[in-house]
Amino acid sequence: MSNIKRIQDLVSGNYRNNIQTGYEGKTDHQRKEGEEWTDARGRSWKIEDGKRKQITKVPPRGFDKCDDCEKLILKTIDQQTYDRFKKCQYCQIDFEMKLKREDKWEDWVKEQEEKRWEAVLAEYEDEMKQIKEADGPFDKTIANALANHEHRK
Repeated sequence: MSNIKRIQDLVSGNYRNNIQTGYEGKTDHQRKEGEEWTDARGRSWKIEDGKRKQITKVPPRGFDKCDDCEKLILKTIDQQTYDRFKKCQYCQIDFEMKLKREDKWEDWVKEQEEKRWEAVLAEYEDEMKQIKEADGPFDKTIANALANHEHRK
């Protein structure tokens, strides 16, 4: 049925359902499986399994694996534990329980604290070295700007 006929039926009152005229879809053609394209914003897309998927350069989360059980690191708590010990949360708990059974846990905790404080000390010493190597304790650009401002008055 043509658009003219539909409008004539609408005006005369001869219609049963809502009549839609002049609609065109967002795209003129359907994309095929595996087709890749870039939209107006510069994002890349691909059709996979009949669905549109964005192509990104960032690897998906869970790229890391636990060193002990080789489980993918997907949960936030596992990621936090992995960042510190290279293990998932459960493997780290098992490791600490083993240390407790062998009465080595307190020594291990002490060693971890010493490593943490050594890192803090190294960072502090690095900052102090940078300050000493600087021309002076003050930023001369700010001092010069203030002096010039006072001089202009």
